[in-house]
Amino acid sequence: MITIKSNLRMAFLLTLSAIFGYWGCSSSDNPVQPPPDKQPPASVTAQTMGQTSVTLFSNVTSFSQIDDFMGGADEVVDLEIPDLDNNANASQLARKIKGQSLNVLSRHFDKVTLPKTAQQDSVVFDVTERDSVEGVTHRVSLIYNPQTQRARFFIVGFDYREDNPLEYDSTEVAANLNGTIFDDSDDVLLSLNTLRRLKPGQLIREESGSFVPDPPAPGADPTGGVLTNDITYSNSSFISRSAATFAYHEGSGGNYEKTSEFSDGTTHREAATFNSDGTGSFEEDRRDGTMVRGTFDSPEDDGQGSYELTTTFKAGHDPSKVTESGEFTYNVADSTISGTFTKIQTKLDGSTATDRVEVSQTRVGDILSTTLNVESAEDGMGFIAITESPDVDQLHGEWNNADGTFVTFTAQSFSEGSSHLEAKQYASEVAFQNNEPALATGVFDFYPDGSGRGVVTEGTDIYDVVIRPDGTVEVTKRP
Repeated sequence: MITIKSNLRMAFLLTLSAIFGYWGCSSSDNPVQPPPDKQPPASVTAQTMGQTSVTLFSNVTSFSQIDDFMGGADEVVDLEIPDLDNNANASQLARKIKGQSLNVLSRHFDKVTLPKTAQQDSVVFDVTERDSVEGVTHRVSLIYNPQTQRARFFIVGFDYREDNPLEYDSTEVAANLNGTIFDDSDDVLLSLNTLRRLKPGQLIREESGSFVPDPPAPGADPTGGVLTNDITYSNSSFISRSAATFAYHEGSGGNYEKTSEFSDGTTHREAATFNSDGTGSFEEDRRDGTMVRGTFDSPEDDGQGSYELTTTFKAGHDPSKVTESGEFTYNVADSTISGTFTKIQTKLDGSTATDRVEVSQTRVGDILSTTLNVESAEDGMGFIAITESPDVDQLHGEWNNADGTFVTFTAQSFSEGSSHLEAKQYASEVAFQNNEPALATGVFDFYPDGSGRGVVTEGTDIYDVVIRPDGTVEVTKRP
């Protein structure tokens, strides 16, 4: 399956739609307007280009979400702390912390044995040392109870050198050692807790996480449990806090919920349930009042997947809702999918418009390529191609508008969350093939927080575009 971790790409695509929505709507839809006597003249070319871009990128956004549904819990769940985003990574971190603790132990003690007769927790060792190479002071501790055979390993980092963004970093691992300290084969992980604080000036101020696994067999990795992520952002960030919980238990399914709070008092919430047979449900409540509800069936059990999704907008929005549905086949040999999905817009006057999208994928080595062939009842037809690689995703596409004009675009989406987009509109596809100049062009740069800047050029008219982190856009025509 595609491993887009959709929130980064989704933020990018929704921001694009916001920008192009300015091009595709009348000036009354622009959230930042000059006085009436200073309104720039309407541009049919820019409006057509914008509407096309909205159609293209809304379908890419839909596919990103479809791909998550087809991937099941591993793709739908968005936990932002890398070491605590799934069971395997959390288990790996626990082993790493124990290993680091024992390395410190071996440097300071010739021999260490676990206490056998104490009636309560006993400190086996507690060492503080400065790592001059990494520029950090570590305190490493092991507390052990011989009655329960429960051990707690602590590693705390502090006094980081000036160029390190960390201020404090602590991890606690609780495990049943079954009487042996150096033998991992009989360990049973009980819990994992982390806390990080960053220095002023960083986007994130503090992040904490936890993992309580379902009891595994001694020495084995857990197959289920409860993961939590809690992130507090700096005062300068538009997002204030996010908190997520994912509970999954092998053989019985699980559930997921994430809430994000913003500095303007709004919230964003998403949640999902996962059944043991690969089916599930999804819901999302967006900051502007939009509600998304749906169900899905991942193809893990029989190679066939499907989904249904309804997006209901706040009162007065046109369209009032969008319903989506699709069916897909999963190729086990190369982990690709193929299929078709439709999107039906219901407008305020009761009329409907349908987009139909065919999806095909190919994989060469680690590179996955996806093609979306789109037919829109109102806006024309075209294709979108997505090529993914570990560091950057490449997007490009072409579109024939209903009025005969022709649009091309390219985009790059980078792993750290930034993106770059270039788009051009021509009088027709023939004009493009004849190398005639574009009627309008747009160039944009996007940043990981969803903000960005761009320039739109149409003939001799130039527009500066500022994108805020919440997706609202300010467009200013240059004198």
